[in-house]
Amino acid sequence: PNGRRRYDLFKMKAPVAGKIFQNLAVARFCRVLGTMLRNGVPILKSLEVSRDAAGNRVLSEAISAATENVTSGESLSRPLAASGHFPANVVEMIAVAEESNTLDSVLTDIADGLERRTHRQMDLMVRLLEPLMLLFLAGVVLIVVIALLLPVMKMGMTV
Repeated sequence: PNGRRRYDLFKMKAPVAGKIFQNLAVARFCRVLGTMLRNGVPILKSLEVSRDAAGNRVLSEAISAATENVTSGESLSRPLAASGHFPANVVEMIAVAEESNTLDSVLTDIADGLERRTHRQMDLMVRLLEPLMLLFLAGVVLIVVIALLLPVMKMGMTV
């Protein structure tokens, strides 16, 4: 369990892809929680199911703390903000939705927004990686060609 937590934390802190992993896990959590609340499932049961759906131990711990807060009648957004693993704008939107009693629809909107943003980030990353991969492969081909031609050239020089 501790190794999985470290791995999930490492994935979230990774330089380029960390935000993508974090946003995907938060989007999964928001999507499942919003859908369950919209369909009339009690919030405590919804939090339990969505905690497991997040697919990230670090976020699951923050969601467990939030579940304890909700059980004692407090806000959902405070422990999520205190964990530091949920984006600030997501926590603010959840806080406003709690006060206006529109948590189900706002959570779905958050998930939609995070998924769109993540999709754009992944597209950009792929566009940036394509030329780099092409240069790398060109370098490999150049090395192979040089490795093949160098002995032939040496043989030609000795004759």
